[in-house]
Amino acid sequence: MDDEKDRSDDIKRIQGFRLIDDAYFNTFMEDNAQDMELFLRIILEDSTLKVTSIQTQREVSNIFGRSVRFDVFTRNADGTICNTEVQRTDDEATAERARFNACMMDTLTVKKGFEWGKDHLPPTNVIFITENDPLRGGLPIYHIPRVILEMKNKRFEDNAQIIYVNASCRDETTELGRLMHDMFCKRSEDLYHKQLTQRFDYLKTDEHGVMKMCKILDDVMNEGRAEGIAEATVKFVRNLLVGKDMSYEKIAKVADTSVDEVIRIANESGLAY
Repeated sequence: MDDEKDRSDDIKRIQGFRLIDDAYFNTFMEDNAQDMELFLRIILEDSTLKVTSIQTQREVSNIFGRSVRFDVFTRNADGTICNTEVQRTDDEATAERARFNACMMDTLTVKKGFEWGKDHLPPTNVIFITENDPLRGGLPIYHIPRVILEMKNKRFEDNAQIIYVNASCRDETTELGRLMHDMFCKRSEDLYHKQLTQRFDYLKTDEHGVMKMCKILDDVMNEGRAEGIAEATVKFVRNLLVGKDMSYEKIAKVADTSVDEVIRIANESGLAY
């Protein structure tokens, strides 16, 4: 009975999902180059843009530090690669995070044997679709290329650009505004872009689509629990490190973690001894 109630609650939650919810957006765009193409054509103002490949939740490892998981990673017919992220809070849409994502995108393209001057990096776009307006400009979209200040802000042609799309601007007289309106719809009949209806209804009303979303919900909840446990472990280890009266080995045993993890936390917290 409890399982049936939990599943019923999950289905109700699914009916409330919108594209501004990253778990729904990622699932919506999985193997769905056609609809992602619509988004990119509007955001990049290129009606001829063609998406040739798409991946969701693509993880890029960094052996020296933090890795990254891209929400939606696409490659276009002209060779441009795009990372599109849905950001619900301003804390998730910082300039530093956009910079980090851009750097990690380049690590995918510089292969062994790459020669500067002969080989070329593909153009890249990091696109943050933000629920609020973290840049506080009141604009619907912000294009952020590198420029040369001493040359009257002439663009520095490194073919890399960061774009913030302010989803709180939903001017329905513009194509971008109508797309942002659609980001907040809970029902397919409210969508301006009817192209999105088929996938929208599949994930909300089709038995197989709903089962898929239920699985995503379970995964998100389990991941949240794991992150909560990991965070609690970090806090516990930090508290033990402050006293400086226990060896790393002893702390690892008490905290039920590895010595390497204790050393990492000590170094990152400035509590190494």
